[in-house]
Amino acid sequence: MDEILKEMFQNILFAGLGAGATYCYKKAKDEYNRYKLKVELDKLKKRKREIRVIDLANGDPYFAKRNIFVREVDIFGNKKSLYIDLDEEHKKILKDVERKKGYTNFHETHFQADRSFNNSNDFKDLAEMTEIKELPDLINKHRKIVGEMFLNSKNGFIFNGRKYGIFNLSFKRFGDNEEPGAELELFETDYFTHRVFRSIYKELKEKNHPITQVDNTNFLKYRPFLTSFGINTLLICEGEKGKEIVLSKRSPKVHGNHSLYHITMNEGLSVVDKDPFGKIDLELCFKRGLLEELGIDEKLYSLSKRAEFYDFFLEFNNFEIGLSSVLEIELNFEKDIQPLIARDKTLETSKFITLPLKEKIIKNFVQNHNFIPHGEYVLERVLLRENIRIY
Repeated sequence: MDEILKEMFQNILFAGLGAGATYCYKKAKDEYNRYKLKVELDKLKKRKREIRVIDLANGDPYFAKRNIFVREVDIFGNKKSLYIDLDEEHKKILKDVERKKGYTNFHETHFQADRSFNNSNDFKDLAEMTEIKELPDLINKHRKIVGEMFLNSKNGFIFNGRKYGIFNLSFKRFGDNEEPGAELELFETDYFTHRVFRSIYKELKEKNHPITQVDNTNFLKYRPFLTSFGINTLLICEGEKGKEIVLSKRSPKVHGNHSLYHITMNEGLSVVDKDPFGKIDLELCFKRGLLEELGIDEKLYSLSKRAEFYDFFLEFNNFEIGLSSVLEIELNFEKDIQPLIARDKTLETSKFITLPLKEKIIKNFVQNHNFIPHGEYVLERVLLRENIRIY
């Protein structure tokens, strides 16, 4: 009898120990999973903070091209413009260098004289508009900083062409179906002016100036800094095992010695993006970017399955407005597009990669690679239309 009781006691004891061990193991596993989830959430929050992009307007599901109106600001025949000239010392050095190289007038780099929105050359109107009292002094300071960069061809700064900035941007609804639309009013500027304001912005950002905290209701207060508007495109192609997305790895020449991943193509709106009647056309900018960065010409573009504009956004890394978009084409990227010749392909991109259009694979890639902040935003927004979440 004693032996039977002893055996029963041991069984109960072992059962209790086993249950205790199972409980402890389960509790430890739950704690580990909670810790792992917290780490992932912290990483996600940090990544979101680093991206720093805000929505200005989202197409539902997209902005039809017929509902986007683009024009230059024109007051009684005077077009709104903003130019910062290269300082005289740098201009003299540049002229001597280009003459020694045998450049003709066609080859020489040209700069516009100082000109503000009100046609003055002291930029006091910009100081009043932005409430940055020291802005004229900052312009003089940074024109010299950027001038040095231009003379030394640093950070991809090798030309000075004319371009457009955003003076006004508003959003509308059209028709019974309330289709989303946008109106863009532009001012003319050039790449040197753009780089000067980008340089000033970097200084203001380091000082945590209010410009870094604007939202979609007051961003136009700082319109002198909106010297660029870019179309950002994700390319979807046909792979051997289904649809694929194409990502680019940007050249270190373009992004300050750092090679970061990006969406397939981004192109800034330029004065050349006009139809035969002189009307600015966003689709022409879209097509030009595809041609210059990928080699996709009009013939290949006509084979596309869809080309759509999605989201207007403001990114705080450089304080620039952009538009997300997609191009889906039933071609194989590596066989049909990768071999094409494109003018800016080697200048702006070190390589392209393709990923299957599958959530798990794309999410894993994003988590383990560094992206240009607004490129990651565009990737997320475009893929949401494909019912894929990367976060």
